[in-house]
Amino acid sequence: MKVPQINCLGYFGVRNCAKKKCAQSSLSPTKHDCVSFSSNAQYMRKYVTLPEEIKKILNPKDAIDMFKEMEFVALGLSKGHKIGQGDFSFVYENPWLDGYDLLIAQDLNSDSQIIYSKHKLGNSVWADSDNNNIQIIKRLS
Repeated sequence: MKVPQINCLGYFGVRNCAKKKCAQSSLSPTKHDCVSFSSNAQYMRKYVTLPEEIKKILNPKDAIDMFKEMEFVALGLSKGHKIGQGDFSFVYENPWLDGYDLLIAQDLNSDSQIIYSKHKLGNSVWADSDNNNIQIIKRLS
């Protein structure tokens, strides 16, 4: 006996009864290649998007901790060590990556931003796909 899907209504295993058809939206393919039930899966997807120069320095376990801390700082749940500030942005020290800092931008509409910092900062090397306001920037000095 073939068992219908959970969202299908009707009787099964009984002859001469009417079955209702399933909604076609439930039969559409998934949007992602794999399904993971781990709470760290979203951070591993972010780790894959990092530049190769950072992947050589940072192992995946430390990357998970770094991404969690980046989210906490962006939401204001954690206070990082602030090393710079602009009109609409803040720069925090990144303890997991030497030579890279964390940029939390409030306004991304401008092409360039003036940030006052004790270090000379370079361009952004990575932006979070979920929240573009969270970026990793390279420190030049």
